[in-house]
Amino acid sequence: MRYMIHISLSTKLSIVFTLFLVSLCAAAQSDNHGAIQSQTEEFVRYTLLSNADENTEITVRSIDSRIQIPFCPEGYQFESPNYDSRSSNASVKITCPSNQWFLFSHVLIQTMQQVVVSTQALSPGSLLSSRNIALADIDRNKIRGSSFLSVKEVQGARIKRRVREGSILNASMLCFVCKGDRVTISAVSGGLSIQVYGVAEQDGTLGDTIQVRNLSSDKMVVATVAGTDQVEIKI
Repeated sequence: MRYMIHISLSTKLSIVFTLFLVSLCAAAQSDNHGAIQSQTEEFVRYTLLSNADENTEITVRSIDSRIQIPFCPEGYQFESPNYDSRSSNASVKITCPSNQWFLFSHVLIQTMQQVVVSTQALSPGSLLSSRNIALADIDRNKIRGSSFLSVKEVQGARIKRRVREGSILNASMLCFVCKGDRVTISAVSGGLSIQVYGVAEQDGTLGDTIQVRNLSSDKMVVATVAGTDQVEIKI
């Protein structure tokens, strides 16, 4: 009877020890996966990219936990011979020459920039203010046209067409002076300024040159958009 008990205890100890080894191996394997991902990010940031800055976000896709990563005594080697700097994606080949092991890791590269976006859906004619626009970090590859870097740049402008929530605002979407608006024309000459009223014949954002009809003379003048419902001409 004592012999049977001894065998039973030995078996239990063996099982516990085996489970302990499995646990250690799993932990080591997890560490290997994490180390490979960190080294891949470092390779992309410091070797693959020549102009990475604090705005560059590098995301290494998680390696499948079922993939066995062997110990590499001489250190893993990294390369990406087909990388295109215009692309947001990179494929990095990781190798261990001593045992002919290799793995491909996929990396997302994003250079972020803060630009003005809509915080809600906007209808044509909507007035832009801090209540419906904000700055957001956007991947530069997704920015098209002349975007805005400050909320103050577009406050007071109006939307010309329907805009979805989260849309990046650009000059073609809005106008500080819209066609048909009644505007104040400031005629500047030296230190003198004369103001008359007119009607905009074209849409315009800050700095744009548009045609305006002078209501006093009924003549067309070319003026520069200076603000909301404000244009200037030099005489």
